[in-house]
Amino acid sequence: MPLLEILGPTAVPTIVCLLVGLLLLLIEMFTPGVGVPGALGLGSLIAVIVMQLGWGSPVVATYITAGVLIIIIVSILLVIRSLQKGRLSKSFLVLNDAIDASSTANGDAARQELLGKVGVSITALRPSGIAEIGGARLDVMTSGEFIAPSTAIEVTDVKGLHILVRAATKQDHEVL
Repeated sequence: MPLLEILGPTAVPTIVCLLVGLLLLLIEMFTPGVGVPGALGLGSLIAVIVMQLGWGSPVVATYITAGVLIIIIVSILLVIRSLQKGRLSKSFLVLNDAIDASSTANGDAARQELLGKVGVSITALRPSGIAEIGGARLDVMTSGEFIAPSTAIEVTDVKGLHILVRAATKQDHEVL
């Protein structure tokens, strides 16, 4: 049986829409953009299935759907593999630059040593502001109370990058 007889009265539009749809999906995979070729390609493939369901053979529509899905899945897998290890991984589409250092030196472990230290508020803490502790200017916060500028403070807790302080007592003042 020739292909044109199997596809029925919509044989030529079916073949054209199928080829155009696959070509547009291929273009979408290799060009950055907003997805216009992909949407048109998907619409074209849906038109193929609708034409076969309406005027052709439902069995052929099923075969076309299965074939198109297999082609799309294999294409996506090939592109992903090529982006990771193949020729595309060396192209301008893939950013290979990396930062070898940690993003910040202000981790929780580095700040735990501040626990119990005494310093001076540089700005008003309402409840957050800037204080000088151990010769370093740091962003600190209180548990809600207002602390005026140039007031002695004590570090009570460190949670990640948040340094919790309170107004220092007279005994802590003498340490300054």
